Amino acid sequence: MAQSESVRPEWAALELVHELADADILQVSPEKDWDVVAVTRFRLGNIDVSVPALGVPMFGVNYGADMQLERTLHGRKVSGVGAPGHLSLLPPDADTRWVFDKAGGDIVLVFLSRALFDRALEESTGRDPRSVEIVPQFVIRDLVLERVAHQLLKAVSEPGAGSRLLTETIAQALAAHLIAAHTNLERGGRPHPIAPSKLKRAEDFIQANIESDMSLQDIADAAGMSLFHFAKAFKQATGRTPHQYVIEQRVRQARALLHDTSLSIGQVASAVGFSHSHFTAVFARHMGMTPRKFRDVLYP
Repeated sequence: MAQSESVRPEWAALELVHELADADILQVSPEKDWDVVAVTRFRLGNIDVSVPALGVPMFGVNYGADMQLERTLHGRKVSGVGAPGHLSLLPPDADTRWVFDKAGGDIVLVFLSRALFDRALEESTGRDPRSVEIVPQFVIRDLVLERVAHQLLKAVSEPGAGSRLLTETIAQALAAHLIAAHTNLERGGRPHPIAPSKLKRAEDFIQANIESDMSLQDIADAAGMSLFHFAKAFKQATGRTPHQYVIEQRVRQARALLHDTSLSIGQVASAVGFSHSHFTAVFARHMGMTPRKFRDVLYP
């Protein structure tokens, strides 16, 4: 398959698996807007699939019925029954062969940026990524990875303002979990707390750019912290991920703007970084009513 040099490794891996599996694609993340992670949901066409090393960490979750499957890795063959929610994990350098008992299986695959994983590993452990291995897993349960897959699919289904920040936040959490739970390293300690001055700089940046499609890197830069340490320390300090905090602040500001009846609902949405439709859905989820209903309550 011909690939442009500009294609990101995680997206190239996704496209290769689509081709090898003869995938009937149900959902797939947008290549343009997602920088550090890719997700796909498809129905399996081929039942005997040989996959070369993909160059990025990848895990797959069974989203359908029970399936009998067999994996060959480093010449060793294992088999088992994958129930709904069961998953398998592959390191970047794994050549594998997969044999399924039938076509049509509903599978979700998540591909993480190798650069992001390596950077998170260096920042959190001080170790050279070449000295650390992701341990392959076969037909296991991991509720964190299941939740990551679900969150990414939801982000595909509900695109809108903040999706870039959301997917970056999920990718950082995924990298942290893989390092803690699925490498040959011992589990590390708690992150260092964020200095109040750095937290304030992050919060001030968010307020000043509430209408923009800010990235996690943008906020970390404003705080003067590395991406990996910022994401963990921010949640430790606030109890919320950066994405959750940004959404809460957008809704809070929208509530104030809705008091100004000279502004249309669309203008309020734009002022806080939402499209009209996405604003209505997010506002209703947080407030229990649509923006128009909220305004009607204010001014009956």
